[in-house]
Amino acid sequence: MDNNQNRNDRLILIAQDLEVAGLFWHPEVGDEVTDRQLRNPVSILVDPQGLTPDELRSTFLWLPTVEQMIYQCEARQAVLFHAGWEMSTKACGYKTVIQAPVGHIESCAESFRVSLGLALRDLLMSDGTNTYN
Repeated sequence: MDNNQNRNDRLILIAQDLEVAGLFWHPEVGDEVTDRQLRNPVSILVDPQGLTPDELRSTFLWLPTVEQMIYQCEARQAVLFHAGWEMSTKACGYKTVIQAPVGHIESCAESFRVSLGLALRDLLMSDGTNTYN
């Protein structure tokens, strides 16, 4: 399995976690999605084909972009405090720190998008207010 496929698989798992944690998707043309049943390939929502937002949500899994995840953090009064490469005895990867009303939330992963997704998931799970639209 190639590196891009591994990255996509990891991102899909995080997208599932974000959905379970309460991240709500308002489908828009241009969103990155994957079919809920097939999981591959990752594609861009170009034509909703007459599907309602509820039908789109039940057919596709949304893979939020970095910008969309940052917006979701800000909607919860959290800010991206730090984002960058960490190489230490503790970790090696992209480190993300979100400062939120519940405190600092940190994550580290092989890509910034994955690291931010993990931090957002932890924010959703910790703040108890995961119904922002």
